[in-house]
Amino acid sequence: MKDNTKTATCGMLLLAAGESARLGKPKQLLPFKGSTLLRHAAEVALSVHAETTVVVLGAYAPRMREQIMGMQVDVVMNEHYEQGMASSITRGLHAMLNSHPQLEGVLIMVCDQPYVNAVHLRALIERQKVSGAAVVASFYKGRKGVPAFFHQDIFPELLALTGDVGARNIIEKYQEKTESVPFPLGDIDIDTPDRYEALMHQADQGNGIGT
Repeated sequence: MKDNTKTATCGMLLLAAGESARLGKPKQLLPFKGSTLLRHAAEVALSVHAETTVVVLGAYAPRMREQIMGMQVDVVMNEHYEQGMASSITRGLHAMLNSHPQLEGVLIMVCDQPYVNAVHLRALIERQKVSGAAVVASFYKGRKGVPAFFHQDIFPELLALTGDVGARNIIEKYQEKTESVPFPLGDIDIDTPDRYEALMHQADQGNGIGT
């Protein structure tokens, strides 16, 4: 049975504005599981049934919009995506809070971690509810990273981010107070042609975690 329970106090923020310089072509449009990485990530984000789901676009925006057309997401444009990931976080969170000022937290994810699934995202949210931690991050390869949940107390720091640091600086700042949820496949991201080739080989072999 499909779970339609809403996570009413949480917003989902999917970052998909980058130009994929290392890959040489838009990673968001790479085929994956009969879809694309972007649409797949958006579907996973929506499956959490949060109060709002925001997708931040920038480079190749018209082509990206085609991929998520008809989906129940709010698209936010980041015209300054070349300044780095921080600009997408601040742009997306500003837009999210303008329309949903009551949110108690935001879960930030990216579109090039293909093995993120709804079970893991919900586990992050539940861990925060139980622990009351300001940050609940995913744990993989000996470190904490995204996807990660940030309580509203951290919103001012997220909104003050600059450059290409993403949210990792905040996760590291609150290292001692950050809860985490294991995500062994979290280090599989698609930044280079070799990584994508390895992903497709793994998918062909039927390995990995389903979403």
